[in-house]
Amino acid sequence: MITGSDSVFVACGPVSGALERFLTDWSRRWPRLRVSAGDGEEFSAWEPGAVTLPGTSGQVLVARDEDMVAGWDDSGYVLDPHREGPFSLAYEPAGWTSLNVLALDDPYTRTGFGYEPYEIGLVGTGLQLITLVAPEDGAFRQAVTHGLLAALGGPAQTGSRAL
Repeated sequence: MITGSDSVFVACGPVSGALERFLTDWSRRWPRLRVSAGDGEEFSAWEPGAVTLPGTSGQVLVARDEDMVAGWDDSGYVLDPHREGPFSLAYEPAGWTSLNVLALDDPYTRTGFGYEPYEIGLVGTGLQLITLVAPEDGAFRQAVTHGLLAALGGPAQTGSRAL
């Protein structure tokens, strides 16, 4: 069952090390954290260095514990009674070296000026796409997003859509 909502981020790659830091930080919240890193891989306990994430592209399924793993196929990306749910991270190299984006906030952080959003160019090499799929609930989703962005190096604007 596929449910939930996705957010896509663009970061300078490679990002597997940042994702490992994120999972290590997240394991403080979920001490029995379980991950599946790759196609068809079984879930295993997260231990930094014991589970190796693929370098340039991959998918990581993340669950709090064995109970959440067991219910994932039936329930999808939904919140449990603790108001938490499973989530996944997929990452791969971006297929381009430049991208036009809409600057919703003034990139120069000037005050006292009226601001109208406008298109700007994002240019770089080694760009990676990271897709987070998580339950749609605000507080839990925000916590996952905040932790992920912190591990990637800072805040970013997100584009989300329901699946």
